[in-house]
Amino acid sequence: MQPKVIFISQEMLKDFETYMEKAQVKPAYTIVFGESRGQYMSFDEFLKPNIKERQFKVYETSNPKKTAVVVFSSGTTGLPKGICLNHYTLLKQSGSFRDDWPEIINSDTVDSVILLYSTLYAISAVGTLIGAVLKGEAKVLCKSFNAKRFFEIVEKYKVTMSFVPPYYIHEVVVGRAENKDVDIGSLKLLVTGSTTVSTNQMVDMMAAFPGSYVVNVYGQTEVSGAISCLYDPKDHDLQRKKPTTVGKIISHYQWKIVDLETEKPVTGPNKKGELRLKTDLHMNGYYKMDSSDAFDSEGYLRTGDVAYVDEDNCLYIDDRIKEMFKYRGWHVLPAIVEEVVMAYPAVKEAAAIGIPHSEDGEHAMALVVLKEGHENVSPEDIKKYADERLGEYQKLRAGVKIVDELIRTATGKVKRKAMKEMILSNGTIRAT
Repeated sequence: MQPKVIFISQEMLKDFETYMEKAQVKPAYTIVFGESRGQYMSFDEFLKPNIKERQFKVYETSNPKKTAVVVFSSGTTGLPKGICLNHYTLLKQSGSFRDDWPEIINSDTVDSVILLYSTLYAISAVGTLIGAVLKGEAKVLCKSFNAKRFFEIVEKYKVTMSFVPPYYIHEVVVGRAENKDVDIGSLKLLVTGSTTVSTNQMVDMMAAFPGSYVVNVYGQTEVSGAISCLYDPKDHDLQRKKPTTVGKIISHYQWKIVDLETEKPVTGPNKKGELRLKTDLHMNGYYKMDSSDAFDSEGYLRTGDVAYVDEDNCLYIDDRIKEMFKYRGWHVLPAIVEEVVMAYPAVKEAAAIGIPHSEDGEHAMALVVLKEGHENVSPEDIKKYADERLGEYQKLRAGVKIVDELIRTATGKVKRKAMKEMILSNGTIRAT
């Protein structure tokens, strides 16, 4: 991939230069948010009037199914994959998302203003940006989240809709109690999602924002955004009665839930299996990768999520087949964490798993087998070593547990899910 223009924060310049050199990428323009140096252009400079603006022509595509953007997501066993999304998919998803809530955020008398903290790494940010342009909406951009500032922004800009990830819910709920005098009457819709939301989190947020509709949404980058939600006004009571549901699957999807072993569709309510989707909104494929395994023989996208629907056709995401996990919305790849841990001289083997956390989604834990003769090495030593080398979202917040051996399949693959279940149930690993 050879981008012509790259936008980057000042804080990331050093890493950026290293990666660009390794990848042998030389963009024509690099725009820096903040002070620029040398060959780079600052964002303020970029915004200055330019005579060439008069020559600008709107891009027209002859093929709406041509790739428009590549949004990077996580692979389950390696580096993030580039997901190729086309013009048609992005426009359909971004436009319909607004139209689905006509009585809540669309009004002839009130301007719609969106507050979102997602970076452009996330499809939610891409989709809301395109949707804002299509609908003529304002979008408030923030560098980082702060609960007090959240309420100030809602009041100042009369925000009508905001997305609050689960790892910010506690701060927002507490912040509301501390900012009772702030006028948030404009806030009609509060959306959460991206990772598991607990009953307590949903109930607390509904109580803290009685004047807003609080809704839990499920989506995937491979289909450019939302898959399910309770957007129909007549279904709003269901979200309150069933706080952990991610709603009803949107009408432009065909779907099925298949048994994890037989891959045959399950029938009836509350039967768990992998959710699969068929739609004209799916990705073109993974960038420079074989995407055939992403779909089954009938053309359904394999979501990798264990799900079920209840008697009201409300969808629940119970677990993930994929081995990756999320910390505050960031994808954590076990293989990368394991590589760092195994660089410690005393470590023979390592497996990284995610331990559920009420606010952050999941915290990384390393299960470690020590080399012979290193039995005196402490978990704290390994944790300190790894945390100094891991990214902020990858740190071993759930600690290091030293075990006798890792559980593996007959072909030698590490059974991370089985070990995670053992740790959660009895705190130890037993070979089977």
